[in-house]
Amino acid sequence: MANVKIITDAGADLTLEQQQEFDIAVLPLRIFADGKEYLAGVDTFSDDFYALLKTIKDFPKTSQPTTGEIYDLLKKYVDEGKEVLFITLSSKASGLNNNANLAKNMILEENPDAVVEIMDSYLYSFAYGMGVIEAAKLAREGKSIPEIIPAISDLMNSYSAYFIPSTLEYLEKGGRINKASLVFGNMLDIVPVLSLVDGMVSAVGKVRGRKKIAKKIFDYATSQHPVQDGTVFYVPNGNLDAECAEITSLIKEKYPENEIIEYKVGPLIASHIGPVCGIFLKK
Repeated sequence: MANVKIITDAGADLTLEQQQEFDIAVLPLRIFADGKEYLAGVDTFSDDFYALLKTIKDFPKTSQPTTGEIYDLLKKYVDEGKEVLFITLSSKASGLNNNANLAKNMILEENPDAVVEIMDSYLYSFAYGMGVIEAAKLAREGKSIPEIIPAISDLMNSYSAYFIPSTLEYLEKGGRINKASLVFGNMLDIVPVLSLVDGMVSAVGKVRGRKKIAKKIFDYATSQHPVQDGTVFYVPNGNLDAECAEITSLIKEKYPENEIIEYKVGPLIASHIGPVCGIFLKK
C-alpha cells in the first residue's frame, strides 16, 4: 500500500480543521502589509485578513517561499519514508511551482529513490483546494500518486469558477488580471465576470451594474452550464456574506437536491482580489 503525503500551499484556502482532518501539510505564504509579515494559512485566515484590509494603508504584497523552505518541507516527509505529492497554485501567478521543482531536484540528487511529484494546478483558491482534499482522501485509501493525479485532475478540470469582486482596485494594482480584461470595468456601469482561464484570472463576460450581483453571477454561471445533475456546488465567500448567502439560496431554489459547500476566500487571494463572491459549478 502506498504511503503518500499530500502537501499544498496556503493559496488552496484550506481551514485548519481541513488540514488536520485530512492530514494535509500546508506551506505558508507570506503577506506583507504596513511593514508587518503575516503567514497565510498559519497565523492569519480569511476573516482576520479581510478585517486587516480595512485598516492598512499600503497595498498588501505577497512573497513566494524560497527553494530552501520548500526543500525542508519535502525532505521532512521523504525522511519519514513517505511518497510526496505537492499540489501548487497556478504557475502563471507565482514562481512557487518552479521553486518546488527545484527543491524536488535537490531531493532526488541526494536520494534518487525518493518519490516526489510536483503538480501545477493552474488554479487558485479552493478551485484546487477541493482537489487537494480529494487527493488526501485517495491517499488515505492507499492509492498511489499515479492513481491520484489523474483522478484529481479530472475533478478540478470538470469545474468552472465565476466570480465578481466588489472592486477592481486590487486586481489592477496587483497585476493579476490581463490589462485588456479590465476594459469592461472601465466602462460605465459594466462589471466584468471573472473566471480562471489557462492559469490566469480573466474576464469572460459582463453584467450591468453592481446591484444584485449575487443573482447576476448566479444567472450568468447557470446560463453557461444549465445542466447540473448531481453537482456539488462551491460558493466562495470573500467577505461578502449577504451576497454569498443569496447565491446559496438561489442554488437551493433551482437545484434543491444538490449539495452546497461554502468556503472562505483566504488571505492570499484576498490580497490580490479584495472582497468577492462567486460560484463553482460543473462545466
